[in-house]
Amino acid sequence: MGGIAIVNNLLANNVSLNLNRNQESLKNIVTQLSSGLRINTAADDPSGLAIATNLQTQVDGFHQAVQNVQNANNAAQVAEGALQTTTDILQRIRSLAVEAASDINSNSDRVNLQVEVTQLLLEVNRISQNTNFNGASLLDGSHSGFQARQQAFLTVTANSALATNGNIATVNGINYGFLAATVAATSANFQTTVGGTQGVAPGQTGTSDGTIELQVVNTGISIAIQETFVNSATGVVSVSKTLYTPGNGATGVANAFDNVGITLGTFTSADVGTTAYIKISQNVAALTNPNNPAFNFQSAADEGDVIQVGIQATNTSTLRISNVNLALSASNAPSLGAEDAIGQIDNALERLLTQRAQLGAVIVRLNEDQNNDNVAAVNLQASESNIRDLNTGAATTEFTKLQVLVQIGTSVLAQSNANAQSVLGLFR
Repeated sequence: MGGIAIVNNLLANNVSLNLNRNQESLKNIVTQLSSGLRINTAADDPSGLAIATNLQTQVDGFHQAVQNVQNANNAAQVAEGALQTTTDILQRIRSLAVEAASDINSNSDRVNLQVEVTQLLLEVNRISQNTNFNGASLLDGSHSGFQARQQAFLTVTANSALATNGNIATVNGINYGFLAATVAATSANFQTTVGGTQGVAPGQTGTSDGTIELQVVNTGISIAIQETFVNSATGVVSVSKTLYTPGNGATGVANAFDNVGITLGTFTSADVGTTAYIKISQNVAALTNPNNPAFNFQSAADEGDVIQVGIQATNTSTLRISNVNLALSASNAPSLGAEDAIGQIDNALERLLTQRAQLGAVIVRLNEDQNNDNVAAVNLQASESNIRDLNTGAATTEFTKLQVLVQIGTSVLAQSNANAQSVLGLFR
C-alpha cells in the first residue's frame, strides 16, 4: 500500500497528463471548427490529404475549363455574327445579279450595279480580315487547320423543255425532251485537276469555275446549239467553234468546255432562243497548313483534353467570288456575266452556310462540354468534401466535451497540488 509522497506528486502528474491531452485535442477541434476542415495539416490524415488535394486539383481544372469553353463559345458567337453579315451581303449581291441578268437593263445599267457589287465584295474582305476575339483573328484563315478537299462538280442551274417534249420518250435513260438531255464529266480530270487553262477545243485537262450556256440559234442554214463558256476567275468568254446538231441517241453531244459532255435534246426551229445553263466548280485540294493551325481549346481538367476548331477564311478568294462581274457580256449573251454571278454566289452561299452549320455544331458541342465540366466539378467537389470537410455537428459535441474535461482537469489539478500540503499537518 502506497503512502503519502512529497518528492513525486503522482496524483498531480496523472491529472496533468490527461489535462495536456485534452487541451491538445481541444486545440485541434478549435482549429477544425474555425477552418471548417477536418484535415488542416498532413498530420491530421496523410492519405486523406493526398486524395483530397488531387480531387481539388481536378475541381479547379474543371472550373477553369468551364471558363475556357465559355471563351471559346463567345469567340464562336463572334465568328457566327460576322458570317451572318457576310451571308446578308452575298444575298444582296445575288439580288443585284438577278436584276442585271434581265436584258431590259443596258450594259451601262449593269456597270452601275457592278459599282455596288464591288463595294460589297470589299466589305466581305474587310469582315474576313478584321473579325477577331481578344486579338485572335477568326475569319482570315490564320486558324483554318485542316480543310477537306472539295471535289469538282457541275449543276444544271437552268434547263428548258423543248417544243417536242410531249412527243419524245426517254431513250436509254436520256430524256431528249429537254435542251440538255444529260450532263456528265467526259474526263477523270474533271474531278482531279486543280486549275488549268480553258479554251475552245475539247479534251483540255483543266477544270475551271465557270458557266456554260447552251442556246438554240438559227444560223440561216440550220438550227443548232451555240455553246458559250464564261470563266468565273478570268472573265474570259469563249464561244465554241462548233455548232451542235440535235441529239438523236447517237449524235448531238456538246463538249467544248471544261471536260463537260452535254447530250442535247431534239430541238427544232420552234425552240430558237431556248437556253440552258450549267454551272461548274473546280476541284480544290485538301489543305493542311501547319502555319495556320486550328484553335485548340482546353475543355477539361487533364492534359490532352482539347477541342480543336478550324475556321476557314471567308474572303472573296476562298468563296471564289472575287471576280464577280455583272457587266461581263458577249455579243450573243449580253447577260452572261450576271447569269454566271448568280451561280457563283449560290456556290459561295452554300459553302458559307456549310461553314456556319459546322460552327453552329461546334457551339452546341461547346455547350454540352461546358455542362459536362460543371457536372464533373460538382461531383468531384462532393467527393473532396466528404474527405476533407468537418462534420460540424459531431465536432461541436466533441468541443463541448473537451471544454468540460479541461475545466474539470484544471480544477482537479489544483486540488492535487493542494493535497501534498496536507503532509504539513503531520508536524503539528
